[in-house]
Amino acid sequence: MRIGLFGGSFNPVHRGHIYLAHAAFLELTLDRVVFIPCNQNPLKAKEELLPASLRVKLLKRAICGAPGFSVSLFEIQRKGPSFTVDTLKYFRKRLGKSAVLYFLTGVDSLKTLSRWKSVDEIFKLCHFVVMTRPGFAIHKSSRSFFYIPFDALPLSSSRIRSRLEKRRSIQGMVPPGTASLLKKYYQKKIQGGLKSKFKIKSS
Repeated sequence: MRIGLFGGSFNPVHRGHIYLAHAAFLELTLDRVVFIPCNQNPLKAKEELLPASLRVKLLKRAICGAPGFSVSLFEIQRKGPSFTVDTLKYFRKRLGKSAVLYFLTGVDSLKTLSRWKSVDEIFKLCHFVVMTRPGFAIHKSSRSFFYIPFDALPLSSSRIRSRLEKRRSIQGMVPPGTASLLKKYYQKKIQGGLKSKFKIKSS
């Protein structure tokens, strides 16, 4: 069994995330891709996250109808900082030693890889699948890396949040079915309301 584990803040999920998941699924002939939204990135402690319940709901809308795609609440329900090594150990134990694990991530993560908890152990648990940008220099290493190029306009969750706060269009930046939910959330945030509750449903 070949499993793609896609960890991240998804703050919010954007089209680049979904592109990487689909590309990895096809190119590496994966059986499943599991999106794992974090509770808190230990390397981005000051980052303001959208409510976990909203991030999960957006992810579920983004992958709706995609065979083999699912969302795990492991890191969110665990609380505290989310460490990749702990998540990989959990899935290794759950899926068994025969499963081949691929950890999906963006190119920016490579810049902080040396600061990840137990990084040597991480490389023993999985292969890395990295979405690159034009002009990116391939990371020369004996470690196991797979690279997937992404030539579209640069996408980032922070840029999307900034545009929403300024009431600017995010058309083409986020997956179908998610824009309306984001606009509704930010409209209430700007107005100072945010009385609505987003509930997480276990899956």
